[in-house]
Amino acid sequence: MSYKILYITLRRLIGERDVAGLRSRLLQHGPVLFAHALALGSPRVVADALSLLPISERITVLRHLPHPLRDAMKPLCIGGSQRLHLQPWSQCLLALRRA
Repeated sequence: MSYKILYITLRRLIGERDVAGLRSRLLQHGPVLFAHALALGSPRVVADALSLLPISERITVLRHLPHPLRDAMKPLCIGGSQRLHLQPWSQCLLALRRA
């Protein structure tokens, strides 16, 4: 399956909030292909997809995303919540730092 076809499938699953479908595609194609297909989307699309995955799978996919995309996603993780601004050790930031 090409990156573009997988990306279209992932966008549909994200829009439907289909967690089982996303996890199934991740297991079926592996984190490298999943991350490369996901990288065709905007940082918001990627963040939305990652938010639907369990933390262990989220970190695995994050490790395979291109560095510029991971950097572009950092503001999305510390967005509007004052609580997150006050806690630099939040799970979202830790996941991005480990990736």
